[in-house]
This record gives sequence, C-alpha cells and structure tokens, in this order.
Amino acid sequence: MVDSYDAIVVGAGPAGSAAALTMAREGLSVTLLERGDYPGSKNVFGGTIYRQPTAEISSAFWHEAPLERAIINDELWLLETDSAVRMGFTSKRFARDPYNKFAVYRSRFDKWLARQAQEAGALLRTRACARDFTYDKGLITKGPINGVRLDTGEILRANVVVIAEGVTPFLTGKAGLLKKQLPPAAFTLYVKEVLGLPREKINERFHLENDEGSIIGMFGYPNATGVGKAGLWTYGETLSLIVGGSLSQMVSMGLSPYVLLQRVKGHPLVKPLIEGAEPLEYQAHLIPKGGYEFIPQLYGDHVLVTGDAATMISGRRGTDLAMLSGKYAGETVAQAKAKGDFSVKMLANYQLKLQKSFFYKDIKAGREDFLYYQKHPDADYLLSSTLNDLAYQFFTVDLQNTHQKHQQLRNIIAGQQFPLKTLDDLWSGLHHWGAF
Repeated sequence: MVDSYDAIVVGAGPAGSAAALTMAREGLSVTLLERGDYPGSKNVFGGTIYRQPTAEISSAFWHEAPLERAIINDELWLLETDSAVRMGFTSKRFARDPYNKFAVYRSRFDKWLARQAQEAGALLRTRACARDFTYDKGLITKGPINGVRLDTGEILRANVVVIAEGVTPFLTGKAGLLKKQLPPAAFTLYVKEVLGLPREKINERFHLENDEGSIIGMFGYPNATGVGKAGLWTYGETLSLIVGGSLSQMVSMGLSPYVLLQRVKGHPLVKPLIEGAEPLEYQAHLIPKGGYEFIPQLYGDHVLVTGDAATMISGRRGTDLAMLSGKYAGETVAQAKAKGDFSVKMLANYQLKLQKSFFYKDIKAGREDFLYYQKHPDADYLLSSTLNDLAYQFFTVDLQNTHQKHQQLRNIIAGQQFPLKTLDDLWSGLHHWGAF
C-alpha cells in the first residue's frame, strides 16, 4: 500500500516547515520529510532570526520559541591587522517586546518550527531521504509528478511536492526546473566555531545586560585579499564565530577555512572577546549567493521550489526569506487544493506571490552584484585597508598643519592604485557593494 497525501514537503528547514505548517493549518494532509536525525541537525547559519517576518509564520513566537538573546547591538568592523574602523547601532528598545531580532540555534529553532507543523496536523518523518520523483503514466513520455521515492525504495504519493531541499538542488534538477547549473562562484562557504563562555563574562565583554545580545560583522583582514566576511554572535552561554567567502576564490587562492578562522580568533581586537572560551563544536555550510540570475523555475506541474533551493537570499537575510517563501508555497497549494487544480498554470500563483514580496524586489535589484564581486574581487581589501590607513593618520596627533594633514590623507588614497581604477571602484561600489 502506498501512502498518499495532499502535499509532500522535502526538507524540514525553515522553508519546508513553514510550508507544511501553512498547509496543515488549512486542513491539508501533509508529510514533512527530513533526511537528518531531526530538523536542524545539519543546518548552519550565523544565528539570527527577525521578529517581523517570523511573526508572519507564527505570531508572538518569541513567547514560546527557543530563543537565546534579543539583539540590541549591531556593529560592523572593517579590520586591518591591528586596527578596525567601527560602525554600529545600539538600542535598548530592541530589548523589549515586541523586539527586533533574536540569536537562535538552528538545531533548536528548526526542531521547534517543525513541531508547530506537527501540532497543526503535518506528519514529520526523519531519516527520510527523497531520491527521485514518481510520475503519472503518459501516452508517450512520463506524465506529471505524483510523489517521491525514498532511498529505501518506499513510494509516497501526493498532489504536490514542495522542494525545500536546501543549497544543493538535487531534486530541483530532477524536476527539470534548473535554468542553469550553479558555478562555484555562486556559492559562499562558511565555517563556524561555537565557543562556550559563562553568561556573566559575555555580558561584561559585550556590555550587555540579562538576555541582551550583540552581533559584530567583520570584513577585510580575516580573508586577506579575498571577498569574504566574518562574524561574532552572542548566545546565552556561548559565542558563535563564523568566517568564509566566495567558494571559487577560496579554491583558486588556496584559502583554508581553518586558517581563516584562526586568523580571526588571533586578531588583537577579537582575541580579548573570546579569551578563555571553550571550543565546543565546528560546523561548515554552503550558501547560494548567485542571486537573481540563478533562481530556478519556481513551479511546474504538481511541484514548487522554495527556500535556499529557490535561491531566496538577499544580503544577510536568508532564514526569514526561506520561511516567507515557504508560507507562500503553502498558500498556493491550499488554493490549488480548493480548486482541485495542481497544474503549472495554477501553481504559477506562487511566482506571483513572490514577485510582489519586498525581498524578491531586493533580489532582483541586486542582480548585478554577483558580477560586481567577480570584476572587483579586491573591493573589500581596498576599502578596509584604505579606511584604516586614513583613520590611523587622521587620529594621529603630529606636527603637521591642517593643510599638510589633508594632503597626507589625499596621498594615502592616491597611493593605493591608479586613479581611474579608484573612480571605477567607487562608482561600482556605490551601486553594488554590500557589507553583508
């Protein structure tokens, strides 16, 4: 006997669980497949979810979800070997209900979100890996998708399959929805170290109180001449340190993620913040950063693609966009169920919902950013090193008059590279550069 459902969701990450939760609330029969031991067992990210987008999935979730800290402080450090130009903002208002964003562990948050889908009526199956689709019989070629085949050989049937498989588009490709293969340059590779540190030490070092949290984003020095980022997140009694960059650059330049991580940890401004912390675990993760040009066909007959598999990433925002895209997918399937039509024409409503969203517009607006970093791979290095040199000289008290000081600063800029390249870098950077 073959199990049959209204919908099968492949992947119990934020996108998949949000889709399953949305459909289950509408009374659809849904099974949520997770190939890991539990939802969140294989997921890695910096550690932040945002209040307003997440509330679209589960209102007032902060009263019950497993949250670590309410983030009140955001900083950006442009690093050089022994200095940093810092920018940031702190607000105590972010420490009060309804808050702004939270530090979370994906292993805990994903498990909680999947449980919300279960409580709404979805069936969660772990250690269930979908290897292929099953199809209706056609007269000449195979017909529409009508289910999935697990690696055990078991077959599950459904009116719709929602693909939320994450960064590796295995099933998306099998469904014929990939417009082009993603090259290494379309991915970023991040490594993460979790460090144990008592709550009181975290609060003292980051100037926090109670369950307040802080995030420090960094670029420049950690990745030497590559395009990449680092970040430090505060949790309840742990710190999360992440570093990484363009996969293609890391391969071509022979950059070791482990070496980069040690470079960040050894920076004289980072070292005091993590001193005495106990290494607890290491993780690594690929993120699709190719942007608009690599978004697959998002719908087909009886199939939708959502989350990372759909390249729903905009700047530093990914988890919240995954949940929202999952919600839109779930709403589309519920409407299709009401009409009894799961054809490509009906499921095209999913594309329409996405196109009207704020984040799809942002992804489309940044369609040239991918090319910018290919043409200007030294952008982060030049910006960070130049600003640090300028700041060092500006704040150095010396024996020069004001005119001489200004000339010295101009000479620093002029001495970095040919003036025409600087103008080209500045013009392109104004339109495409992003710190996160």
